[in-house]
Amino acid sequence: MAELVKFPRIISLAWKSTKAQKWDTKIKTAGSGKVRTMTTWKYPQYTITTEFAVLTSEEYKELMGFYSKTKGGTIPFLWLDPEDNEEKGVRLGTGAEGQWQAVRRFGDFIEPVYHVENVKLYANGAPLRAVSDKGVIKLAQGQTVAPTAVITADYTYYWLVRFSGDMTAEYIYTDVYKSKSFKLVTTR
Repeated sequence: MAELVKFPRIISLAWKSTKAQKWDTKIKTAGSGKVRTMTTWKYPQYTITTEFAVLTSEEYKELMGFYSKTKGGTIPFLWLDPEDNEEKGVRLGTGAEGQWQAVRRFGDFIEPVYHVENVKLYANGAPLRAVSDKGVIKLAQGQTVAPTAVITADYTYYWLVRFSGDMTAEYIYTDVYKSKSFKLVTTR
């Protein structure tokens, strides 16, 4: 698979941003009224809806070019969500495991994340050098840790998404644009 590209660093996202979860839940109701539910998904699919309040002409061209580069919803990319993009002090396990999967926490629900950077790893609170690949965090070469050590980490994570629907931008003033709302859907 080709290297994933990151969404351009445009910082004028509007305050109005939403996330919706989908679980592909199947519901069967028997004649007696008894209900049985199930899902075959281990993790939800998220739909992020957002827009850019103000774009310079350069940002407008960068946004429209990126949409074209990813061929609309065809090619997935990495999205650094402005609200949900980091974990601090997340407990990953013990030193006995030797490698740890990066995760995102929503309350008590935990799911893996596969694209992380700025990783800081700790054993019982003491910093360790670490490397990561596809969300798996490992000790850097030459680092050791006691098997009973509690492993925690801080990191920034990206969402793997694709566009869902069209991208529309509006010219509102001399060299000032804004985007209409657009949707990003997580992919695995």
